[in-house]
Amino acid sequence: MSSMKRKISAGVPSLENLHRFFVRAECVSEGQVTIDGPDARQICCVLRLGRGDFVAALDGAGCANIVRIAEVNPTRVVGDVVEVCPLNTEPCTKLTIAQSLPKADKLEFLIQKGTELGVVKFEIISTARTVARPPDGRGGARLVRWQTIAKEAAEQSCRAVVPEVCGISALEEFVPRIANYDLAICLWEEERRRSIRQVLKDNSSAENVLMIIGPEGGLERREVSLLEENGAISASLGKRVLRCETAGIAAAAVAFYELEM
Repeated sequence: MSSMKRKISAGVPSLENLHRFFVRAECVSEGQVTIDGPDARQICCVLRLGRGDFVAALDGAGCANIVRIAEVNPTRVVGDVVEVCPLNTEPCTKLTIAQSLPKADKLEFLIQKGTELGVVKFEIISTARTVARPPDGRGGARLVRWQTIAKEAAEQSCRAVVPEVCGISALEEFVPRIANYDLAICLWEEERRRSIRQVLKDNSSAENVLMIIGPEGGLERREVSLLEENGAISASLGKRVLRCETAGIAAAAVAFYELEM
């Protein structure tokens, strides 16, 4: 791919002005890109693009292919790669948000906005005060929808990768994964000793960071103790009590600000 990187030619739209779609690695071959599934239908039937129009195909490996459409129908779009643009849109900090499953569409909002900010993974957990519980326990069709929301938000914000959305885990099942991170912060409204800002400043070299957010009713004290026993540090987001979906977005923004400067 690197041999194809060059300045965008005259007459070719800039990446920022194009509709962007993630494609599988096998869909990019010998200077051509194939887009299928729902994305092909969107290009053909919703956007009504045709031969000669341009789209951007994101390969998930750090490059955006600017594609001139040669063939289009509701099931398959084929085009020629006219430019390859390296993407430098990923933060150095790899941030995961572990969110206790909230009610209604609050998680969808968190996934969308967290993806725009640069979150690389969303872990969905079930805690004592979790009210919403999918029928199959793991997410099922809702997990597919959450993954679709992450993909669409990544396309809109020109991310180089699509964040991973993991199925629902009980807190006790989740806690061993804390060891996989350089820094794990449990945001807790009852924490009075440490602020999230101070914890981040004290761990400024952390590259792989986990933020744990409770449900609408917050985490129980015993749950916070369990998380701390497994390596998490409890911290406060401030004097006000935030909604769970607000807390995750605020935490992500603070983390990127403190660790990316």
